[in-house]
Amino acid sequence: MERSRFQTMAKRYRDDCRRKSPMLYFRNIAVVAVLFLGQPFLAAAATPDMTEAIVSPTAEGGAVTLERLKQAAERHDPESLYRLATLAFEGKLVRRDHEQAAGLFKRAATKSHAGAQNAFGFMLENGLGVAKNEQEAAFWYERAAAAGDGEAQYNLGRLYQEGRGVQRSIEQALSWYTKAAAAGSGIAAYHVGLLYESGTIAPEQGVPNVALRERAANAPEQNVPKPAAALEWYEKAAQGGHDMAQYKLGKALYEGKGVARDPVQGIAWIEKSAAQGNPLAQHLLALQLAGDGFKAADEPRAMRLAMAAAYAGLPAAERVVGSFLEYGVGAAKDPHAAVRWYREAAIRGDAEAGLRLAILLDEGPPVLRSPREASAWYEKASAAGWRNADLRLGLLYEAGKGVERDYAQALRRYERAADAGYPEALYRIAVLHDEGLGVKRDSRLALEWYAKAAERGHAEANQVIQRLMKILERDGDPFGKLKFGKF
Repeated sequence: MERSRFQTMAKRYRDDCRRKSPMLYFRNIAVVAVLFLGQPFLAAAATPDMTEAIVSPTAEGGAVTLERLKQAAERHDPESLYRLATLAFEGKLVRRDHEQAAGLFKRAATKSHAGAQNAFGFMLENGLGVAKNEQEAAFWYERAAAAGDGEAQYNLGRLYQEGRGVQRSIEQALSWYTKAAAAGSGIAAYHVGLLYESGTIAPEQGVPNVALRERAANAPEQNVPKPAAALEWYEKAAQGGHDMAQYKLGKALYEGKGVARDPVQGIAWIEKSAAQGNPLAQHLLALQLAGDGFKAADEPRAMRLAMAAAYAGLPAAERVVGSFLEYGVGAAKDPHAAVRWYREAAIRGDAEAGLRLAILLDEGPPVLRSPREASAWYEKASAAGWRNADLRLGLLYEAGKGVERDYAQALRRYERAADAGYPEALYRIAVLHDEGLGVKRDSRLALEWYAKAAERGHAEANQVIQRLMKILERDGDPFGKLKFGKF
């Protein structure tokens, strides 16, 4: 009876592992035996066939059990071969040896052990202990997948989607992902969602919901994102514990994209994802807790979450940490540390971080200022489309600060920023024409630019307009009063 209960528990544990992660087939079930049945069972359960052999946490018990496991493997018992291979792969009780693990997995695989077939395919795909061979990996994945192994079904779907070892086929990928998802694979359900989100597949393919299939039949176009279908699969994956699916589902619910807006449920899913260490969820939650959204402000926790995401290497989170340190959110103000975090994020390609870094180097505490470096980061931000960087570059060129003074270059930068609607850029263009800096002096043209700046709320522009109107009237030009009298 005890052994039957153990076998049932062990099977559930193995099945649960396989549903949650493509790598968990490398876990043994020792914890089930120790926690559920206790140490005495280890000796009682050690039968000659060892099909349920486990590894004792004690050195003596482990040696005995390992020896029995080896004896069973010598008799070509596939489960024993598989478990020995797992020990060799992980380096538990034996020296880590991927080559030996690959050999043992292969022996078990040839005896139709689905888990071993999947594991051997994984080693072939990644060149672990054996020469890399994606075609052969696909062969073994397919054998295990046909036997119903959910992890192998997911792995085979990956190869079909990426066209590695097999002819690329989104239809085959979808088919295998769907089978794996039906077997409880959260990551497979997530990948189905990704296919729908990207518009890679037609909406009627693989969708379990009958009503959705009927709606899809009326809109069968290809290569069009299908957010509703994607979210259906993300929800399946999220319920299975997939952290990225939880993040995507939560974000969609919070923003109301592809689904009715529900910020409470959205934040709940984002919280679950963040609790699993997902840096995107941690970053988004940090912004919420900093007072940027639905949740009540909790600045210290916001800083902790942002730091966790930043240490995970997310550039946007590194930028947020820099911002928190610059303005004293959840921590004391520290512009020096802010510069370090901004620079790290900017080096990783975050253009906004580069812009914020440039502003601190340009206008921050005197000890931090470096106009030349600031101009370099402004240039990068400008190239990424940040027109505010053009405005600031124009100011540097006009003043000759960190760069050679160049009024023509300043004007070009101001014009870019003006096209984006920056009032200060409109005002600076007016100043250049008003004072004849890099262009012929033209009070009338300057007045037009001042008027544009004034219309956008630039206070100084209003004052200057009054001055120029008097000059135009003095010179006998009624144009100014007629056109700009409203200012």
